[in-house]
Amino acid sequence: MHMTDDALLTATLSRVAFLLVFLTVVLSQPRERFLWHWLAALIGSSLGAALMTQFPASGDAGLALSLITYFLFILSLVCSWSGIRLFYRRCIDPRLLGAMLALPLLLFAVLDLCQVALNYRRLVIALVCTLPACLTVFEIIRPASERLFSPIVVALAFTAYAVALVGTGVALVLDLTLPTLEAVNYPSFAVDRVASILVYFGYIAMAGERANRALRQQAETDQLTGLANRHGAQRALDRLEVARKAGAEEVRISVLLADIDHFKRINDTYGHEVGDAVIVAVAARLQGAVRDGDVAVRWGGEEFLVLLPATDAAAAQTTAERLRDAVIRTPVHTAGHDIPVTLSIGIAEAAPGGDTLSATIVNADRALYRAKRQGRDRVCIDAVQSDEAAMISPTS
Repeated sequence: MHMTDDALLTATLSRVAFLLVFLTVVLSQPRERFLWHWLAALIGSSLGAALMTQFPASGDAGLALSLITYFLFILSLVCSWSGIRLFYRRCIDPRLLGAMLALPLLLFAVLDLCQVALNYRRLVIALVCTLPACLTVFEIIRPASERLFSPIVVALAFTAYAVALVGTGVALVLDLTLPTLEAVNYPSFAVDRVASILVYFGYIAMAGERANRALRQQAETDQLTGLANRHGAQRALDRLEVARKAGAEEVRISVLLADIDHFKRINDTYGHEVGDAVIVAVAARLQGAVRDGDVAVRWGGEEFLVLLPATDAAAAQTTAERLRDAVIRTPVHTAGHDIPVTLSIGIAEAAPGGDTLSATIVNADRALYRAKRQGRDRVCIDAVQSDEAAMISPTS
């Protein structure tokens, strides 16, 4: 057996072993489409490596065997790219996917029919395979809504693939008389064996990191409204508190605590399903009233908490009035009823070096109590932090 055959057989066996491990990951999360694309990529590369062992040490392997083998490797790279796009929740155009799979093979077949030199055909395949490898790296490094650490490993592996493919192409350009397949491809096989391990472990790590993040997000999210729950709020509070102690938060942080007025009356009159619909509607309007970076929380029952970084009490009051107006302006339409809803809102401010955020929430709760005592449907700022109790009455 030639040295190239040993390398290919080892690569094939390692791929099969990792494939079996990865299959358990796919079966544990069958609804994740990106895992099925990656599984197709691993199967393609494993079968491609197996067929590569049938290539002669020198000369042409024949059009049929070459097309099938190159198709499997191209399939592996393209499915890796499409899986990465799905992982980051980016759409895939099926026409583009089909073109990326079919056009390289069509080009190789045309070159073969035109009796273009074998090494030129290999050069074309090497350069064509470089494209999806580079696209995969691009999909990982481009800005995304969530930043994970495990994709970095996959990006490094596909960077190595791209470099190895380009290096093979350069070797073919500089010396088109290389006598054997081994002389052309053996350096890239060494890279492939290392990079394939990084890719497989990287895929498993990405799937695990995404699953762990989803579980954590589920544990920190209120299922009715989609807002953060108390557990999620505590994480945000801890993060902001650490930033304040480290001096990273130079400006004030405000807390807004809102309560749906007479919510028990709504439940008693219309039923709990309508009450839930009112909570969902208020939560949606709350999300529309706050900025990116603010933390909106269903604090409990009909009560909502908003953490407003880089916001003093005056700016928080503007946000609170915008929220109160959004709620009162449009009744909640549900189950054939138009239900008027109002909010009472308390505001407190945590100055640099001042009260902890937990203490600030207590202050906001005190201001909320004042708003309720003074007639509801209004915004009050914590009197302890203000020269006078700032209150804005509702408009008629």
